[in-house]
Amino acid sequence: MSFPRRLTYPFPLCLTLCLVLTGGPVLKAADTDQVLVTVNGQPVTQADLNFARLSRGITGNQQAVNKQLLENLVDQRLIREFLAQQKITVPPKQLDESVLKVEKFIRKKGDDPHQVLTKMGFTPEKLRAAIALPLAWNIYAQREISLEKLQNYFDAHREELDGTRVAASHILLKLPANASSDEIRNAKQKLADLRQQIQSGKLSFAEAAAQYSEAPSKTDGGKLVTSAYRGKMPLVLTQHVFPLKEGEISEPFQSPFGMHLIILDKKHPGQFSLEDVRGEIYQILSSALYDQTVQKLRGTAKIEWTAETKS
Repeated sequence: MSFPRRLTYPFPLCLTLCLVLTGGPVLKAADTDQVLVTVNGQPVTQADLNFARLSRGITGNQQAVNKQLLENLVDQRLIREFLAQQKITVPPKQLDESVLKVEKFIRKKGDDPHQVLTKMGFTPEKLRAAIALPLAWNIYAQREISLEKLQNYFDAHREELDGTRVAASHILLKLPANASSDEIRNAKQKLADLRQQIQSGKLSFAEAAAQYSEAPSKTDGGKLVTSAYRGKMPLVLTQHVFPLKEGEISEPFQSPFGMHLIILDKKHPGQFSLEDVRGEIYQILSSALYDQTVQKLRGTAKIEWTAETKS
């Protein structure tokens, strides 16, 4: 299991509040000060991990999940230090307003903000820090992501963003969960042979789907639901069909469903402009910038894991 590194306030914080207010798991007082990892001399404690788990609604204690959460916390420590070096500060009024929103959310549930936050292990300072980090990152990202960058991304990914929809058909050969290299190679070769037969006119794509596909759509010539890039069709399929021209057949490719051959039947142009999808593009670029910044910071950071968390 993995989690996105993107800072997504207010979702994690509000989710945590909801969990507590609805009788969700509560932070344990014991060992909350235990240091699990230090980042450039700054500790990440068990309390930090507890909060990260609550904010995502995780109730189990799987070691792999905890390790991934700790990696995310390391990233956040690095980003907080980086933003301080960049002299990025959240205007006090904006931060105050965000804190008030959280307190207002709690009061709507009929609870006292101070009692609820104390129950969660939050001091007022910790609450402000948790809220300030994504707000500060947003200030930095807005400074770095220019209109030109937004336009360039839109131009390079126009059909993925402008509402373009595709009608496509596919042929699926299912693979076992732990398919061997021979099974994968054989399925790929079978579809490559079918592709050649279709292109040479020996049979149509619909005929090949009816005879060989193992998907339910085989009875309808392999037809898939008409979809935008991020729509009803699985993304793993749209990623392969969108670059095609009408009537063009993809090379065989593997997905979690099996091995595929896909043809673009019809493309319906979209009408959305840059202004319509500016927010979506900004989030994509902000997330990419965050990951790039973290990767660079990790290259010079001093990260020390304790014996309990190193493995």
